[in-house]
Amino acid sequence: MQQPRKKQSRRTLLEVRGMHCASCVGRVQSALLGVPGVERAAVNLPLGQATVELDPSRVTNEALFEAVAAAGYEARVAAPSAVRELAQREAAEQQAWLGRWVVAIVLTSIVILLSFVPGWIAWFHAVHARAYIVGSVQLVLAAVVEVYVGWPYFVGAVKRLRHFTADMDTLIALGTAAAFTGDVIHLARHGSSHFMDGGLILGFISLGRWLESKAKGRASAAIRKLLDLTPPEANLLVDGQPQRVLIEQLEVGQAILVRPGERVPVDARVTSGHSAVDESWLTGEPLPVEKSPGAAILAGSINGGGSLAAEVTRVGGDTALAKVIDLVQRAQESKANVQRLADYVVARFVPGVLILALATLVVWGFLNDGPRGATAAIAVLVVACPCALGLATPVAVLVASGRGAELGILIKDALALETAGRLTDVILDKTGTLTLGRPQVAAIAPSPGVTEAELLATAAAAQQLSQHPLAACIVEAARERKIEIPHAAELAVLPGEGISARVNEQEVLVGNERLLSSRGISSAEIRDEIDAAGTAGQTPLFVVRAGELLGTIAVVDQVAPQSKSAVEALRRLGLTVHLVTGDRRQTAQAVAQEMAIEHVVAEVVPEQKEVEVRRLQSAGRVVAMVGDGINDAPALAAADLGIALGTGADVAIETADIVLVRQDLSGVPASIALARATLRTIRLNLAWAFGYNLVLLPAATGIFGFELPPAAAAAAMAASSLSVVGNSLLLRWRRLPQ
Repeated sequence: MQQPRKKQSRRTLLEVRGMHCASCVGRVQSALLGVPGVERAAVNLPLGQATVELDPSRVTNEALFEAVAAAGYEARVAAPSAVRELAQREAAEQQAWLGRWVVAIVLTSIVILLSFVPGWIAWFHAVHARAYIVGSVQLVLAAVVEVYVGWPYFVGAVKRLRHFTADMDTLIALGTAAAFTGDVIHLARHGSSHFMDGGLILGFISLGRWLESKAKGRASAAIRKLLDLTPPEANLLVDGQPQRVLIEQLEVGQAILVRPGERVPVDARVTSGHSAVDESWLTGEPLPVEKSPGAAILAGSINGGGSLAAEVTRVGGDTALAKVIDLVQRAQESKANVQRLADYVVARFVPGVLILALATLVVWGFLNDGPRGATAAIAVLVVACPCALGLATPVAVLVASGRGAELGILIKDALALETAGRLTDVILDKTGTLTLGRPQVAAIAPSPGVTEAELLATAAAAQQLSQHPLAACIVEAARERKIEIPHAAELAVLPGEGISARVNEQEVLVGNERLLSSRGISSAEIRDEIDAAGTAGQTPLFVVRAGELLGTIAVVDQVAPQSKSAVEALRRLGLTVHLVTGDRRQTAQAVAQEMAIEHVVAEVVPEQKEVEVRRLQSAGRVVAMVGDGINDAPALAAADLGIALGTGADVAIETADIVLVRQDLSGVPASIALARATLRTIRLNLAWAFGYNLVLLPAATGIFGFELPPAAAAAAMAASSLSVVGNSLLLRWRRLPQ
């Protein structure tokens, strides 16, 4: 019977125009989720983008565009250069808001000065005539401000009205229109008016929009820097001659030339030439890395003084740089749990403000104070600020993920930041995590009657079929000693024990003491050598041929220079550090003692690492697992937070929540400290945004016995959004553990 094919999901990135506040985000997201076949939608206000996961057999791009348009916005598929285009739009937007602010301030200042003219100009004989003429001039100037500066808000409000919705544009348009209309009526009835409120409201709000746009541009600068690492063109070698082509035209297997001083366009493998390449964007190492034939070069790296010919290995979204950018973008589009309350409030915020403004007008009307009621209703409309609530989390996550990327810390989503901020325990793997992951043969101890060469040749024969780091060092040791390595076949991995293979028609086993125990083989003859290796922090590997113990090969993996300081930094953060490894207990204890780690669990199989994670979680602990190998993947998935070293296995990187692109454990305390700082920032942002609205909205109604002028309300509203964005930007300069 034919098995049904697994449903394939597609991830589509949309550029969405017209979003201004958090309520816009909610409407766009609801519209996208309402399209049949859409499985997930995440909308990013600061970047003006929406990421949609969908079933391509049921959903077309046109259906997404129509859904967004029905909500009152414009969408299109984001181009590869969408973030660069966003930067250009942001720059144009900043200039536009700056221009509107200047117009509002200049013309409103003239309007305010004209309020004093009737008492100064003696040639107007009638006071009423003087006031009426001055008021008419003020009307014209205020109308220019209302139309030119307020145009974006009125357009946005009309769009929302067509779809029977309302947002921040609606509140501002109603507030300024009401203030302007009230002044016009006052001029018609009494022959004078001040015409200040509408201009001051639009002036303060435009100033806030300008400053907010500049701040959001700085927040998204990190990902633009990553995008700028890729050159637009490459030198394609055709019949040995370089031709300039767009990097989008490159294919795997083609030959390229990287001249001195150029950036590497795609991931490739050097075929000829020698040079030093600056890979600091990924590794953080300031010194260039020597490259010769066979070496890998990564997109975004800077070539040194020599030319390199290379074969393209990965293009487009498969390059290491593209994957880093994708991880950063995914983090920036995600939401933390603490944002859910804000989303719930924002969804009901604008309708609630409209009702409150109407109620304010009606209540003051019943109290026979209509003018005060109108002023209070305008203040309610203007002072309301869902923007601060909507920006509280995404801007903080945007800044934190960008700062993390600069430090080689890739945070997959906002939930990872939130979890990292609550950690109590950190479990560390040993090999490749605490250690350099480049083991070397330290000692060879053959059994009686067996030579070192025979022992090493047999072990190398089996290990040459394996990709384990310990296998590589044994094979390398045999080659260095010019020992001929026999042919081997039928490699089999024995989980938690080692490997088996057939060498010269005999079964050869290479592994740990658990392997000997399972086969009933005694190691008494070389017990002294085994104990000596364990005391020295070395790992003994046992070699068995046809059921006979040939001896042991001790390998040592040096502790990484940064590991000790990283463990100390974790303890300073108040975290309990555990070492959990499949290595021998004696070896693990030696490393733990050097690192001053008290909690050690050794001689475990991969499944037992997961059990240790579950044990701590059952005790109410919030656990992070740090590893780099395939055997760490179950524990990384089970932990509350999985942290993988980017130099490790792909499965570990895919499973983890945070990826450290450098093989440097100091990234672990830095990522946790960054997460804690981000969580504090988000909470402070939300506290400010909620507190602002809880205090100033009632104050604007006049319930506290004093009047909040609409202009002051506009200034407070602009300050609210700026405070949230500014507080988030402080994360860029937060000191983190080194």
